[in-house]
This record gives sequence, structure tokens and C-alpha cells, in this order.
Amino acid sequence: MSESNCLVSRRPIYGPTLNVAAYELQTNFAAEGGSDDVQDHVRAVFRMFNDSALDVVVGKCPGLVTLPSGSLTEDLWKTLPKARVQLGYFLPLEPTDTAIRQLMDIASDGYRLAFSDDLSEECMKLLDNASHTVLVDVTRWPPDQLEKRVAELRKFSWKIAASRVDTYDDLEFCKELKFDFYQGLFLFKPESQPKTIPVNRMNMLRLLSKLHDPNIDMGAVEQIVSQDVALTYKILQYANSAAVPLPRKVSSAGHAVRLIGLETIKAWSSALLLSSVGKKPRELMTTALVRARMCELLAESMKNVAKDTFLTAGLLSVIDALLDRPMEQALEELPLLDDIKQALIRKAGPIGQALRCAVAYEQAEWDDAQFYGLSSASIREKYLAAITWARQISSGLLN
Repeated sequence: MSESNCLVSRRPIYGPTLNVAAYELQTNFAAEGGSDDVQDHVRAVFRMFNDSALDVVVGKCPGLVTLPSGSLTEDLWKTLPKARVQLGYFLPLEPTDTAIRQLMDIASDGYRLAFSDDLSEECMKLLDNASHTVLVDVTRWPPDQLEKRVAELRKFSWKIAASRVDTYDDLEFCKELKFDFYQGLFLFKPESQPKTIPVNRMNMLRLLSKLHDPNIDMGAVEQIVSQDVALTYKILQYANSAAVPLPRKVSSAGHAVRLIGLETIKAWSSALLLSSVGKKPRELMTTALVRARMCELLAESMKNVAKDTFLTAGLLSVIDALLDRPMEQALEELPLLDDIKQALIRKAGPIGQALRCAVAYEQAEWDDAQFYGLSSASIREKYLAAITWARQISSGLLN
């Protein structure tokens, strides 16, 4: 099986301040057994995790790579750079298993490991190490039992990560238990809904509303950007950086609009406005950028579509989480084209299909990561290209 059939996405793991501490690398490897086809797939997956691939997917963050059983037998883990990855083994283990000894050898070779918390106490004693992490699926435990389980795990020296933390209520409870890491979909859910939208978010919405008026022209965009000092400064700073190879220096907001183009300036301005919302972790905006670019790249496979509408939908796909409102309410203040609104609310139409594909791929829901007959390999390449673009925009424009 070749690398072209292997899919890979990433899932953030957050530290105590909700900055990204690592990314779990998710693949479409799901088969079990010892067939040649399975082993070929395992080898293909591991070949994808070389230094250059890690540069694209995780950047400077560590990557958590799951070890299938076949990778222990063949020592495939040795192909992974120990300084850049943590190896996860989440299959059942007994103290007498050969895998226990193999994992201890891997640890002695300098690799950090991760396990699920359903290990027996004897296994935990054998594998205990301050460099390792144990992942606790918080949905498996009632609150009082979860507290007890965390206390039991604290007897050991490893770090403890809460997984499947899918609501902010779950997150707050897990914070009280002082987990070392958090992973789940909580970031993309609205928090407890406030009665009114804070002033700073209303100002952001007003500017976004003007930017996404279907009838807006170049002069109006120039005026919007010029009236916001912070917006102007950031756009000029990024436009004159090495990341944007323009033939001449950009001297004003109007010059930027004319030289760079209306749609690009609208996209930059939208990203800057969305990122200005306080309290929310930076990864939320990073995800919006990845979705935006992936939707735009998917649109390139279609004829007679406005790619900027696909990018806009991706950028705004997190606005419900940013405003702590259901999506339909969050969009009430924005005069968007109906195609974009329906895509965001119902995943309808070609724009909605692109957004559905981008979100499914991001969350490793491989069966739903489809777009009008595109090959899996093509969709994977668009996802990886979107990560690269988002990293460039995030580091150059949003810092």
C-alpha cells in the first residue's frame, strides 16, 4: 500500500493555559491483524512521519504518533525522530505481554510514551516514567469516579491528559482536577451564552458586516481599513514582509487594496478582526484559517465558482464559538450571501460540501472527507497545503 492511500490530520492537545502543547497525528490506519496489506499500510504511515512531513503537520510542536502492534515487532518506531514525537500505545496490555518489554525498551532508548488509563496497576508500575503521559477518557467516568481515578494516577510520576473534553463545562471540571493536558472539541463549542455580546465583539461584528456586504467596492474597503489604526498597521506590516513578495513597498491602506487586491485584503482584514476577540485560545483562529484555505483549494476543482466565498465560509466557521452563540444567531448581524449562510448553518450547497469535507478531514472522519469525486490523496494534499498557508498567515499577519 502506497503513501497515496494514507491520510493524516492533526488534533491539538492543549496545556494548562490552552496553548497548543502538541498535536496528535491521526491516520486512516484502522485495520488489525497480521496480513501483508496491514503491514504495508503501517510501513506507509510511518514513512509519512519523517522530519519534513512533521514540519508541515505539527511545525515546532511535538507530535503524538500511535503505535500499531506491527510497528513494535518491526521496530518501525526507530524511523521516527525521538526529539519530535511522543509514541502512543493504546492497545490492551497485560504484565506478561511481550509488548510491555518492547515498550520499556523504547522508553530506555529515549522516547516518550503515552498510554490509556485502563492499564492494570501492575502495568502502570512497570511503565511509570516522568516523561510519559496517560490519557484519561473523561466520558468513561462519572464526576466523582473521575476525581478518584485522577487521584490514583497521581501516585505515579507521569503526566495526565484529559481526552474527549467536548464541552466547556467538562473543561472547567477537568481544570479543577488539575490535568496536565486537555484534548477535545470544547474549543469549537459556544461557552455559556451571555445575555449581550460584549462591546469589543460588537465592534468586530460591525466591521465584518461592512467588509462582507455583497455590494462593497474597493473604495469602501479602503475606508474601513484606513479608519482602524491597528488594522492598517498589521496589513502594512505583513504586506511589506518577506512573506508577501510584492514588486514595491506598500505605503498606505489604499495602496494595499489596489496592489494586493480586494478579496485578499478582505480575507486578511476578516482574519485580523476575528483574531481580535479576547479569551479564546489562538488555535481556534488557526483552525479557521486552515478550513478557509482548504475550502478555497477545494473550490479550485470546480468551474464557475467564486473561490472567495469558500474562503469566507471557512473563516467564519468558528464565529459561533467566538461569539458564544448558536451559528444562526451569530450570523444575524452579517449581511452574507445566502449561499454562505446556508453553508455555515446547514452545510448546504457546494460551499457547505467543501466546509463539511474540511471539518471531517480535520476530525479524522475519513468517510465524510469527500468532495465531488476528488481522490483522497488530492484532499490530503489540500489539507497539508492549508496548514502551511495558515501557519504563514498566523505567524506573519496575526502575531
